[in-house]
Amino acid sequence: MRDDDQTILSTRGLSGETETPPDPDKPKRNPWVMAGGVGCLLLLCMALLIGGGFYYLGESFDTLTANLLGDEVATPVEETLPVTEVPTVTTVPTLEPTPVIEPTIEPTEEATAEPTTELSPTPRPDPELSEIIFALDATEEYEPIDPATEFEGEVTEVHAIFEYTGLSSDYSWERVWFLNDQEILRSKEPWTGADSGVFDYFINAGGEPLSPGEWKLELYVEDKLLTTGSFVIREDETALAAAGTAEAEATTEAEELVEATGEASEHDADLPVVATATLAPTATPVPQTHTYQLAYTKWNGVQHDLYVGDTDGSTEQFIIGRAAGPSWTPDGQRIFFFGETGVDRQTVEGVEYVFDGISNGIVAVTVSPLPKNIGEVQLFQGLDWKDAGARWANVSPNGQMVAFDSKRSGNYRIYFLGTQANEQFRYEIIGEQADWSPDSQKIVYRSGRDGTTGIWISNRDDSGHTLITNGGGDSFPAWSPDGKTIAFSRDEGGNTDIYTVNTDGSNLQRLTDAPGPDTLPTFTPDGQLIFRSARTGGWSIWKMNDDGSNQTEIIPNANVGVDWTFSRMSVLP
Repeated sequence: MRDDDQTILSTRGLSGETETPPDPDKPKRNPWVMAGGVGCLLLLCMALLIGGGFYYLGESFDTLTANLLGDEVATPVEETLPVTEVPTVTTVPTLEPTPVIEPTIEPTEEATAEPTTELSPTPRPDPELSEIIFALDATEEYEPIDPATEFEGEVTEVHAIFEYTGLSSDYSWERVWFLNDQEILRSKEPWTGADSGVFDYFINAGGEPLSPGEWKLELYVEDKLLTTGSFVIREDETALAAAGTAEAEATTEAEELVEATGEASEHDADLPVVATATLAPTATPVPQTHTYQLAYTKWNGVQHDLYVGDTDGSTEQFIIGRAAGPSWTPDGQRIFFFGETGVDRQTVEGVEYVFDGISNGIVAVTVSPLPKNIGEVQLFQGLDWKDAGARWANVSPNGQMVAFDSKRSGNYRIYFLGTQANEQFRYEIIGEQADWSPDSQKIVYRSGRDGTTGIWISNRDDSGHTLITNGGGDSFPAWSPDGKTIAFSRDEGGNTDIYTVNTDGSNLQRLTDAPGPDTLPTFTPDGQLIFRSARTGGWSIWKMNDDGSNQTEIIPNANVGVDWTFSRMSVLP
């Protein structure tokens, strides 16, 4: 370094030395040149500082911009300039360090929005049924054929067509038919169709002409009347032509009534009441889709074998042999049955299985889960259940008692036992083939008590006897789930068919009329009827609606043996 440069540095005090007076002999430097040099130096320092600031601020600005715009920008790796390239100027005040801007995510609308209350589901629309259109027939698309409100002559079938919306399987619906203001048919069940559409519901009398008169149909959903309609069946054209006005119609019908019965009706427009115990008008609703488990037996020529299957006939599983008249417990855990002689020794595929302590009488088998083979079967029998004269078992709906009949005293009597060990009930009722009321307080049964054979209802303590049918061929009664109806079989004219009657003995209806016996009815929880039939020449198990419609075979080759009572069936409630 030159002496003059060293003097300058000393003059500025950068070396820490004391100031040295100038030499008067040396020539003086031009101050403007010196000022220019210092100025250039200062400008260079400022340029370096401003350039570095832009470098660092630019990097932070890019990061901030990316965060604000939400772009997924890769964070650049910070580069460090070599120390030698950054001049150090100690006389210029340093810039304040650039604040480090932490990456932030701009709050989105979803994040910043105030919490909102979750919207409740859109309310389901209320069920609605349209006006009913009556017709003699309908197309496959449910278009009415020959629609009318008045029909002439012999009419064997009338279709009731209507549109519906807002329905679901959560609802029950009910159809009520009236003939001349008298109720003749009532049917209620869960809705099994679509939520909306067109419904074709028809009524017939098994091929016989429908009775002439004014017919009215009421349709309910959840016990609420949603629509109603009516039509008239006239005997001939003369009666129709004579009806000029509503008053003339009423007068003519009243005169016909007086002429036919010899007495005036309380209501002028009333016609004679249809006789009971004829083929019941049938109605075909949406096909049933409910499937339940059915306990039933098959007679193999030597013994009854117990099976469990579905009421649509899709499954069948053998449980145990020498087991008759089964009955589910309400919880589905066990099936009670009558164990025939030899029930304690089962031979399956050449292998013998021994059940110690079990003998003929009332027995319970565990069926939850269903045993896959005889080796998994578990039997239970109370000490007082060993009654060799029994034929079947029937567990009460509350699961506390079992009814069965036995010939202990020469004639059949109905006895009761508890479903738990050591529970005894000393009631005895003269009769056989009992079934429970839904509340477990009464039984319906066949009896010849008081000199009259028929279907009786009594309290379970053998009080309050009521005769509801008077027929020596009436047997195998079954109580409906709603408690209003009794199904039974009747032997009349050499043919056995299934009938229903109200619990007060009214409204007797015949449901089957096939060749060969139809018997042993039992109800499903939704009101269908399961029964046995030999109409095809061999015994099988069938089902139908509670009005007799839609009779369908579900289990073929299910023989009943000589005494039909052993072949009683049971549907899991």
